[in-house]
Amino acid sequence: MAGREGPVEIGRFTFTKAEILRFAQAFDPQPFHVDEAAAAASPFGGLVASGWHTACVWMGLFVRAAAVDGLPPDHPAVLSPVGVGFGMTELKWLAPVRAGDTLTFFTEVLDARPSGSRPGWTIFHRRNSAQQEDGTEVLTFEIKHMAPATLL
Repeated sequence: MAGREGPVEIGRFTFTKAEILRFAQAFDPQPFHVDEAAAAASPFGGLVASGWHTACVWMGLFVRAAAVDGLPPDHPAVLSPVGVGFGMTELKWLAPVRAGDTLTFFTEVLDARPSGSRPGWTIFHRRNSAQQEDGTEVLTFEIKHMAPATLL
């Protein structure tokens, strides 16, 4: 099964100072993520979001974009909307994300094939990304996962 044509937008998210600080204090407390004075003296010249924060926002939007209503509660697409991940490669944080930045998040199927062991499931290879409003990519990575065949 060939990949679908081009990236699909899965959502947009605006990063706020409060969210940047909250995430970083809990999960990535580097000075340029949690301290404005330290951030000003850093190579970034100001407070920036953690790259992990950006990746987690992508994941939340991906799961929500895959959600399907009206299916029985035991349907694979309800139990596991984006399936089971096999891993991530080529993770790159390409540009800083600052408070007030609105990013658009994408997923693109590079390859897909039916699972040999689970009928109705597909093995996907995807390229994922996030972009600033001017089109600058700030995050890219690839994943492989098995998911219901109906996934976007």
